[in-house]
Amino acid sequence: MKRLLIALISTMLVMGSLQAQTSKSPGGKKSVSVDFTITMRELAQAAKTQNDRDIPTDKALILDGDIGTVTIHEDTDASFVVELELLNGIWVGEEQVELYRTYVICEGTQFRSLFSAQSPSRLKSGQTIIVLASYEGLGIDYDGKTPVTVVKAIDIRRLF
Repeated sequence: MKRLLIALISTMLVMGSLQAQTSKSPGGKKSVSVDFTITMRELAQAAKTQNDRDIPTDKALILDGDIGTVTIHEDTDASFVVELELLNGIWVGEEQVELYRTYVICEGTQFRSLFSAQSPSRLKSGQTIIVLASYEGLGIDYDGKTPVTVVKAIDIRRLF
């Protein structure tokens, strides 16, 4: 049921804000093609194997998960950059959880209202979101050795 709800919300997000094509829409917004086959699980596998050849860089991805950490890297009048740790996972049996993690870079002043301390709609750690993003590649986590996937946000919506 949760997957059906997420798929329905994903479809509404894509249809509502973007047309699934690679052209300029009449409203001036850039439209993108979306690859619905790539999930947080595939991104985690790409990081684990350090092989991301199967992750498309020419299509957008729709990812859902809980916000882990939020790090504001730049906040000026002209630019805004935030890094989110997006977490998801599945139960393996009854006692173990397989955790999936990716970093989401939110670049542009359009994201400021989502993370400003003064904003009533501010996103916080623990909230569930859905992200329309483009794949940027593999990076290294802050421990200096763990590979992680990095995506760049196109749009974000709060689910819970």
